[in-house]
Amino acid sequence: MLSRVSAPRLQASNRTVLKQYFPPTQSALKAPTVCGLALTALSLLLSGCQGGGQVGGQSHDGAEPGKKGAEAVQVGAAIKGRAPGSQGLTPNNYVLEKADESGHTSATSDTKIGTAGGVAFTPRFIPVTDQTAQRIELKTDLVKERDLVLPLHLTGHVEPDIGGETDVSVRITGRVTRIDVRPGDKVVKGQLLAMIDSREVAELEGEMVEAKSKLDIAQAHANRERQVYEEQIARPKALLDEKARVAHAKVKLDLALSEFHRVDDLYREKIAAGKDYVAAKANVAEAKVEMEQAQTGMQREQHLYDDRVLMKKDYQLALAEVTREKQHLNTIIRRLEFIGADRKLTSEVLATGDINGLARIVAPVDGVLNRYEFSVGELVHPEQSMFKLTDLSYVQVYADLPEIDLQRVKLGDVAKIKVPSYPNAVFEGTISLIAQRVHVETRSVPIRARLANADGKLKPNMYAELDLRGTAKHCLSCPIAAVQEYEGNKIVFVKKSGGYEARLVKVGAYAVQYVEIVSGVQGGEEVATQGSLMLKTELSNHR
Repeated sequence: MLSRVSAPRLQASNRTVLKQYFPPTQSALKAPTVCGLALTALSLLLSGCQGGGQVGGQSHDGAEPGKKGAEAVQVGAAIKGRAPGSQGLTPNNYVLEKADESGHTSATSDTKIGTAGGVAFTPRFIPVTDQTAQRIELKTDLVKERDLVLPLHLTGHVEPDIGGETDVSVRITGRVTRIDVRPGDKVVKGQLLAMIDSREVAELEGEMVEAKSKLDIAQAHANRERQVYEEQIARPKALLDEKARVAHAKVKLDLALSEFHRVDDLYREKIAAGKDYVAAKANVAEAKVEMEQAQTGMQREQHLYDDRVLMKKDYQLALAEVTREKQHLNTIIRRLEFIGADRKLTSEVLATGDINGLARIVAPVDGVLNRYEFSVGELVHPEQSMFKLTDLSYVQVYADLPEIDLQRVKLGDVAKIKVPSYPNAVFEGTISLIAQRVHVETRSVPIRARLANADGKLKPNMYAELDLRGTAKHCLSCPIAAVQEYEGNKIVFVKKSGGYEARLVKVGAYAVQYVEIVSGVQGGEEVATQGSLMLKTELSNHR
């Protein structure tokens, strides 16, 4: 461990080590260095000073002075391509600055290949031995074709789900008599919200009472016709009368025939007068006519009895009248229910005949009552919204998707959503709608992401940010850590025999870990990733 070393002496020692890794040029004063790489260089020195506390070439444990420091000098010299102790290693030429932790910047990708800061750029070779690359933990990766999942960031706002916000109004004009809920109350479908007194309800209730009376009359008439019909079926009086008439006509015909035969015999013997014969013969003819009429009547009644349809005619007409009155009554009841009359109150009106004119306002859906803008005694109308109910169990996030990114989003894609109110929470939804038209002015397409909101954290009109994974793009790419910004352009360090070549590249879309390479390098080439910033610093020092 380091023991009793003053702070000024330790800072001077650190600067001495950093001098050995970064060359002494005036451009080094401008080029930023990475704190992490500087500490790595420092650790190379201190790793050999366990318990020794070598500072400024002095050893506190008796170890050989300057041995590890010399190794560090050799590493820096190997990168610079110069021998340790060459010209320019003066303490006043170096300043340690903090760089971005990611090791790269996020400049635009429209680099003009072949130029750097308006000056033609020629690929530069930086010699690095394998031993030096191992000591500074220099790593490489291949430039190759990959499927890049390109993230897409959009902004939008939260809205209730489709059908999640409902305005409740009345179907008739009336005066409010009571209110049973307050803003913020959770209500369920069918729950009573308010009662109103309406003239239209009272008029319908009057028609209902009248229809009920007509129905009672029709039912009484139908009952009477039913009894008559049933009695006719049990005792067919008309048929019995016709049978008795046939029997009477038969007796009369037999007597007329017997009298005619007696008179005919006497007339043949010249005993009876001719007028008696004629009268007896006329009586026989009359009896036959009556017999035929009686038989015809009996046959007709027998046919009616056997058919029974005509006998049921009056009863059927009475039943039809009952059905008509019942339908009329049910129609009035349905109209009352449609405008909000309570079924229980309607039954009381039918039973007692007392008209109250009351109608109920009930919740059509489950939800939370947001507001109402009326009071007891106020007159309300059908075109007026009485209550607003909101169901936020599901919500939708609305956003505008740029037209150029339309092919990257499809229905069912997962969206990660964040809102400023809950910065540490990530909500997950799915794309439920992609509009069919592009907005003329903004050249964007409205989309919606639907997500569950059981805890009710998301509120309407909240600002929201959407992160979409998007579809994969197959393209030539390399790790983002390999791309460095050099004088306003993008460069990579391509591995060559004995070192690395700095080369300008043109980049395209950025993914999470990789970036698309448009031009500048070929597939299969290796580029430096970890340690590329140190190579860029070396390149800056040799401009």
